[in-house]
Amino acid sequence: MMGAPTNHLPPIVIKGYKFFNSETKENVLIKGIDYYPRPNAGDLDVNNFDFFTEEFRHVWERDIPQFHELGVNAIRLYSVNPENDHSAFMCALEAAGIYVLIELASGECPNCAVLSDGVPDCYPKHLKTRGQLIMREFSKYSNTLAFSAGNEVNHFVKLGEGPQWNAPCLKKFVRDMRAYARKCKGMRHVPVGLIMADSDRDENTLYYNCQSGEDDLEHAEWYGLNTYVYCNANRTSFEEAVGFKTLSDSFDSYNYSIPVLLTEFGCLSRSFPTIDGYQGQRSFNQAKWLGLPQVQNNFAGGFAFEYSIESSIARTPFPFKEFGEQNYGVGYFYPQDCDDVTVTCEYKRTPSFYNLKRAYAEAKAGNVTMDDFRPDPGRTGRTPCPPSFPSIESFAWQADRQWDAWCPKNSELSYTCPASGRGTGTNVYPSISSIAGILTTLGLIGVAYLARKFQWAIPKSSHEGLALLNGVDMGERVSDGMAHSEETNLFKQSTRDGYSSLECSVE
Repeated sequence: MMGAPTNHLPPIVIKGYKFFNSETKENVLIKGIDYYPRPNAGDLDVNNFDFFTEEFRHVWERDIPQFHELGVNAIRLYSVNPENDHSAFMCALEAAGIYVLIELASGECPNCAVLSDGVPDCYPKHLKTRGQLIMREFSKYSNTLAFSAGNEVNHFVKLGEGPQWNAPCLKKFVRDMRAYARKCKGMRHVPVGLIMADSDRDENTLYYNCQSGEDDLEHAEWYGLNTYVYCNANRTSFEEAVGFKTLSDSFDSYNYSIPVLLTEFGCLSRSFPTIDGYQGQRSFNQAKWLGLPQVQNNFAGGFAFEYSIESSIARTPFPFKEFGEQNYGVGYFYPQDCDDVTVTCEYKRTPSFYNLKRAYAEAKAGNVTMDDFRPDPGRTGRTPCPPSFPSIESFAWQADRQWDAWCPKNSELSYTCPASGRGTGTNVYPSISSIAGILTTLGLIGVAYLARKFQWAIPKSSHEGLALLNGVDMGERVSDGMAHSEETNLFKQSTRDGYSSLECSVE
């Protein structure tokens, strides 16, 4: 199944702490790559941009054959715009046998993610609607693997505070997204989870799988960890790699009942060898170790970080042959001035590309089937809640006063890709210009009535229309920006969690 061309990808489902093919019932080991095709120059050399539309077909059509060559069966996206149509992109991936992990939050605007404010203000109410609209857009595709409610929010914590500073906000967002999925009858169930940076490992891991009251929706359905713990190239076996083995042993002790994904892995180190003139080429032994039975007992797979070197943060000169502390890509874009608008980027593989390919080829899923799999009796319930974390029921949430997005109509519940594997590339929602005309002709009250009657989903860039449909007070304005922690990952600088000055929230 991994990377094999196909005309149909059965949805992946969860049983216990493993993923399974819903049709063949085979165990699925996720072998993925983190994907953000940022060019070297130009207007698209930015964070948090949605490249996954018809307009940028030339970008992802260039890269999908590389995914296939790499041998991955999944990619992770960091930012999508729910206003856009993604059918062409998703169908092309389906034809290549590739699943997609979708982020519900984004750093593209001030209120599109859990914030650095303390609980409960860290959960902006507009995030609830954004997440629901993304679920509407992507649940219809059979190759949507899972939704992530947030990425590394534990790195947006006030100095001196613990992870409980904003963790209840993320947990409440997870709960609201799961409630929306349950409410929308007929919408395909796609599991909702979240992704943490690997700090305060015990507390965070236990918290997001615990249940503090009667609400059975408050825990995540899967858990992701961005972890960089295998950094010594001289340790070539699992037993020698103390950091990675300790990571696995930690999860042994949690008795975790939901799947765990290593959503970023691949530590950079000068200890890795120089190959063909490229310094520090990672071996990716940890990708190979994902196939070990004792590792698969804890982890359902992972995503190597990342597909392409980001020129804007690389600390070495093009073409990045010198070791660089931010040169995570297993390839890079050429030429140096390519912008994917006037100068098309070409993907160049580095030796680490082939190392990852070989490692993934060695990692095989367990031969257990979904029907035969029996979770360990000690791993069937919720983990204990850390006492320092308050329950989400103890707060009054602004999001509870925010209207839900409309559930998809029957005609929107599924999407069948054309035989060519190419989607329509057209948006199924009303255009902004047509909405503007309706607003002018009928007025806001008339639109609200029609929206209720026909279950329209107004794109978020039509600020007043979305505000009306979601009951937003037009006198309320969002902040012009968002203060965030200067703290960065101890092992990498994340560029897709930064917040730009774009105003995409409802005004």
